[in-house]
Amino acid sequence: MRSLLLSRHAELVTWLAPRRRMILLAMLVLLHLALLEGLGSLMDRILMLIHIGLFFLWQPFVRTEQRLTLGHLAMILGMVALTVLLQGPTLILLWTMLLAGIIGGKIFVQGSRWNRIFHLAALGYLIVAMLVFLLPDLLPKAVVVSEPFERLARYGLPLIFVLMLAIPAERDVQERPEMIDFAYSVFVFLLLAVLVLGSVAAILLSGLDYVSSLLLVLLAMGGVLLFLGWSWNPRGGFSGIGVFVSRYLLSASLPFELWVESLAAYPAGEAEPRDFLDWACGQLLQEVAWLNGVTWSAGAGSNTLGHCAGSPVRFHQDDVDFVIYTDHPLTPSMIWQFNILLQLLNEFYLARVRERKLRELSYLQAVYETGSRLTHDVKNILQSLNTLCAAMVQEGTAPSPEFQGLIRRQLPVIAQRLRQTLDKLGHPPNDLGTLTQADRWWQELQDTFAGRDIEFSSNGDLAGRTLPVGLFYSASENLLQNALEKRQMEPGIAISAQLTADADGLALQVCDAGAAIPAALAARLGHEPVKSENGLGIGMYQVARLAASAGYRLDLTGNAPGRVCFRLALADQTQN
Repeated sequence: MRSLLLSRHAELVTWLAPRRRMILLAMLVLLHLALLEGLGSLMDRILMLIHIGLFFLWQPFVRTEQRLTLGHLAMILGMVALTVLLQGPTLILLWTMLLAGIIGGKIFVQGSRWNRIFHLAALGYLIVAMLVFLLPDLLPKAVVVSEPFERLARYGLPLIFVLMLAIPAERDVQERPEMIDFAYSVFVFLLLAVLVLGSVAAILLSGLDYVSSLLLVLLAMGGVLLFLGWSWNPRGGFSGIGVFVSRYLLSASLPFELWVESLAAYPAGEAEPRDFLDWACGQLLQEVAWLNGVTWSAGAGSNTLGHCAGSPVRFHQDDVDFVIYTDHPLTPSMIWQFNILLQLLNEFYLARVRERKLRELSYLQAVYETGSRLTHDVKNILQSLNTLCAAMVQEGTAPSPEFQGLIRRQLPVIAQRLRQTLDKLGHPPNDLGTLTQADRWWQELQDTFAGRDIEFSSNGDLAGRTLPVGLFYSASENLLQNALEKRQMEPGIAISAQLTADADGLALQVCDAGAAIPAALAARLGHEPVKSENGLGIGMYQVARLAASAGYRLDLTGNAPGRVCFRLALADQTQN
């Protein structure tokens, strides 16, 4: 039984959500019929009872799906019974003013054009009904409203209902739970109170008729409002009193609670921070219906959701810059609230960035631990190579002189590099090793890759130039080995390596004539570990980090079909 009631309750909430405008229209129609019937009659009390019931379905203060306790229901029933029993001109006048204040508070909350017109029509009806049907009953009997004016109000006001029914329905902030702008609601209520009391005072003091007194008060209020509007924002370089008053009238018209719930409900996982920003900005467009578009810009890139139309407002956070677009300029209180919402979004984004960095550190730690486990194997290889080098020194002249010379040049170098690798695996150093002669290293690199069909060339005088051997060995072998593996997938492609020496320093460039690297992979290559078919990403990432610590940069200088080039050079030289 309980589950059936909950199901019926959910169906009722779903049914009421898109029909709140029609409920408001029905409320106004019932109020008009009650005023035509005359206050105090039985039919009038029945109509007002239905009117109040519809108000509880329409009201924006308590969510429709919220279940009320027995105490709340008893309090509501008591208030309804008291209102119906004590119904009179004064009570109905106050109720009409309160209802006008609530609707007026919704008008000032920025929404779509047709929704604003709909609520403006409702507010206009309440004001006219109050001035024609309710206020004259509180005036002295000598004051009467002219019969043509009253007849026009009785039978002409329903045309407003027809106009409201013809206004097209648009997406409104009322389609989700919201809070009324109480500051503007109180402002509208006070304006109506001034209009009512001012009209009574004008009649009693000046002796004018009702319509003349009403027009006099309206003109006076219009002049005062015009002056206040000018002084609020006088332009011409003056800030006006709006800047001072807005800090005390900070309303809660934005869905702060729903926004926090949405950000917290985003599923945890390996989603990229840029994907989270796209999702969060899309959620913001859904939560705030009157936003046209949102643009974000961060280290991960930038994107625009919605339409870049209207008045832009920029918000700078620690790591992300936002630009929101609205049809009307935002008030200072709205800007303050948006700043809070976007600051929360920035904190969640930073949490995603830190999560990704932790994953990268875990990946690098796994690589380091794997290298440590290989230390013993590398040590064994080093011992074997040392033995081979010692035997080769004592070897006779059986091998050819060229081969013996090549072996004698290469094996000590390999042994030295393996020892350096062993030291790095055991105790990662902060430096890059010793410097070596550029021409000697260049010759050793050609000997290492002899017979691999690689075109080596140099540009400039290498004599007397030195380079960090650890960095250049790592970069050259990584780049050339990647090119050779690419040749296995694309047979016949040309591979070239060039060492350039000029006044800016030494630069190494390795090119191949294969297919271009995919754009998504090229943007991340060297900046973070990436997954690839041949393990390209981790080696490039390590070389890029090593180059950065030495003041060098490894860049993809060419990425076109037939010419893919990587260049290692000093950072200043690369930027130039």
